[in-house]
Amino acid sequence: MLFRVSLLSALLVGDAAAKVINKANGSIRANSNMGKKLMSKARRLEDGDADADDIGWMVNYEIKFDSCHAMTQYGGEDGGGEESNLYTQRIVKYRLCPAGECSSSCAKGGEYVVDMMTYVEAYNEYVEESKEQACEQVAENCDCENANDDEACEAECYSDAGLDYCVDQEGDAFELDRYLECAEIEAGEANNDDYNNGYNYNYKKENGACPNNQDNRANYVNEDGELQFFAGMYCDSERGGKGENIFLGAFLEETCSYAAPEITYQCLNGGVELPFSASTGESVVKDDCISCQEIDVNADDDGGDPEVLQLCEEPYERAGKCETGMEGPYYLRELECDFIQNVESRFSNSSQSGGWSPAIAWAWFFAISAVFVGAIAYNFYEKLQRKNVNLAA
Repeated sequence: MLFRVSLLSALLVGDAAAKVINKANGSIRANSNMGKKLMSKARRLEDGDADADDIGWMVNYEIKFDSCHAMTQYGGEDGGGEESNLYTQRIVKYRLCPAGECSSSCAKGGEYVVDMMTYVEAYNEYVEESKEQACEQVAENCDCENANDDEACEAECYSDAGLDYCVDQEGDAFELDRYLECAEIEAGEANNDDYNNGYNYNYKKENGACPNNQDNRANYVNEDGELQFFAGMYCDSERGGKGENIFLGAFLEETCSYAAPEITYQCLNGGVELPFSASTGESVVKDDCISCQEIDVNADDDGGDPEVLQLCEEPYERAGKCETGMEGPYYLRELECDFIQNVESRFSNSSQSGGWSPAIAWAWFFAISAVFVGAIAYNFYEKLQRKNVNLAA
């Protein structure tokens, strides 16, 4: 999905950056928080350790999903016919907490907001890599050299370890990656002979709730007159939840902004339920505390510095940040604190009131754009500035 950026966003970012950056010569004000940080750690810059210190502090922190939020925005593109110019912008709020404090107060932690796609992609990659490592460890310690059937022996080892997902079941695994971004629903291969305009005929016949050619056809067909549905992520607050879960759901169009009947995926797949849907109760992301220190089970203990987990690094680079009171970061980012603290209440109020007026939607669209663009621009500015820092007051 395209991320829309406006000139107003750049102006908002420029106004915020002016608080710490001298417009006349581009130097950082020494009495600003950033300037104080630079002064106190100038020696690290001289020693060439700045890049490592930039995110190296994260190895002593844990990341935790906090909540999700969504708002309807105007796409700004000319629609044709019955197409809508509205789409849904979804964001994730997460926290970085000092190790050991994640499940309690997280008093000295930071709060962050980032687009849902960025966070979930990083989270899903972490989950898949963790599963792969777990499977490899079990396989390495599974004594199947003298077994009559190596595969059966290995499968038993996986089962004993509670890792049934390690068993290769070609064609049976659900590809979550496909639906992290809004995509057309693919019907199950096992039911191809029974399709009627893309539906499993028998299941559709037995379930009148399935949208079909006879019932409300105009609502469910594409421009070619064919039934077409999409699946993608959404925040449960969009459907009466509290923003605690990210589910997969069926939608009527390619931006995944307009919900299709909940049973749609089952109709397309012979009754098979959509994984990670609200009916399963399993969220795409969990709120577990995850250490930001990457553990490489195959690495030798060479005494090198620990590496930062990509799940912590990738969203951080794009996130709006509120790091007041934190002790870890090289710079404390606080420019987006007002937005982060207010956006939660604003999204909550919007959910309770039943929606936003166009004017309010535009205002929050610009605000969200400013935060994300500002975060990226600010990180880039800092990396350049560390190479030629003006520490004069």
